[in-house]
Amino acid sequence: MTHHVLEPEATGTVGDGAVWTQDASGSRTQADPLRCEFAGWLGDELVGVHPDFIVAGSLADALRASDLTGFELREAVVTTSPEFVSYAGGLPQRWERLDPTGRADGNDDFAQRDGMLLVSERALALLNEHRIVEASVTGAEDTDQTARFIRQRDAARTKVQERARAEREAEADAGAQEAARVTELLASRRGTLTEPPTMRANADPKRRISGDVTLAAAALGGTIDDDSTLAVLNLIDGSLVVNGFGTKYCSYESADRSLQVHLDRGVVKYIEYVIKPHYNAPKANYRRTGHIIDGLEMFTREAVLERLGEPKAVRTGKRTAKTADEYRLGRKLVFFLWDGEEHRAATVRVGRK
Repeated sequence: MTHHVLEPEATGTVGDGAVWTQDASGSRTQADPLRCEFAGWLGDELVGVHPDFIVAGSLADALRASDLTGFELREAVVTTSPEFVSYAGGLPQRWERLDPTGRADGNDDFAQRDGMLLVSERALALLNEHRIVEASVTGAEDTDQTARFIRQRDAARTKVQERARAEREAEADAGAQEAARVTELLASRRGTLTEPPTMRANADPKRRISGDVTLAAAALGGTIDDDSTLAVLNLIDGSLVVNGFGTKYCSYESADRSLQVHLDRGVVKYIEYVIKPHYNAPKANYRRTGHIIDGLEMFTREAVLERLGEPKAVRTGKRTAKTADEYRLGRKLVFFLWDGEEHRAATVRVGRK
């Protein structure tokens, strides 16, 4: 019998407590019950848990009711990881192990070779009645069922792309409306916004500073409409851009990303002043370096150390030549990031503990 090679969605990983054994051919396989853990699920009813396979309950029932040969359905224990994300609705509650028992050179509808699932034209016809669009098929020859499989897969992927594009466009529209709202709010409050507060660096009463860095520290933990946050956004020279509005994590930024206010569930989590462009902010160039710490004419590492004293901690990059000096402003953390052996100013990040 001619078999097609089917490579299923591979979002399943081996779950805790799995016991390994060998099948009749000497290949490594899980002993029963098969244990699978999902960190994510793309929606297919057939999933690979290398080198084994599981099927959703609806597909298992259809297989059991068919006259297809060369497989057994057995117990599977399926769990989800703490970070589990489903991209296709609710994860089916029931899964079963699909064990291909046929011979690759025989007349059964299911077989296995080198970790790949082999299916006959009849088996593929049944699978085509279920959602299996993240898999890939290599047809032994062009047939009606392989053509159908590819059409369904391509149509499903196009639908996903269109939905993602629509979501991006809707998010961009919502972000533009939010940017316009906050810009109008800034204009109405511009004359009443707070000045940078004075704070002690590392709780040292002799190291009192103010500037953009303390303005950012005062905004942490607030909402976007708070005067303290608006005072930071008021530093933007140009247009305001809002990314990810309406999602758990969003940011309010200058167009060149040199000033970034990041929120977590509506609360300001950290603020960055990006002086040296990097991969995530290729056009960044924060121009107010003379105001990051008031009175500091040259924003260099030597000048910061002289003004603030020794940092609480110094971290160096393992892969890149970067240095991060950590200071405390009350219960807030400030990281001054320097690039290269010359310690060129790169980024100032102000965040919460």
